[in-house]
Amino acid sequence: MNTHPHDHEGQLGTVYVLHFEPAYRHARHYVGWAIDVNARVAEHLAGAGSPLVRAAVAAGVRVHLVATIAGSRYLERRLKRWHKTGQFCPRCRATRGGKAR
Repeated sequence: MNTHPHDHEGQLGTVYVLHFEPAYRHARHYVGWAIDVNARVAEHLAGAGSPLVRAAVAAGVRVHLVATIAGSRYLERRLKRWHKTGQFCPRCRATRGGKAR
């Protein structure tokens, strides 16, 4: 069975949030999961990460690591489905004056 190097179902790691400035098309955030967040973000910025982050970087969008949360891939999927990542993004909260939507 072939497994993806980032497929660690149930293993604790870190869920991370990338903030796009300015937004890339419809997206202002990307939620991901990694055991080594710094290495994974470096992969994203080098064009070896997700297609969304790769396209944003290629378009000149600035990508910032803005939040990390200890958790599993299950938490990552829940946050991706939530579609309100800006509620725990410190940059978005600061823009809204600290208020959650």
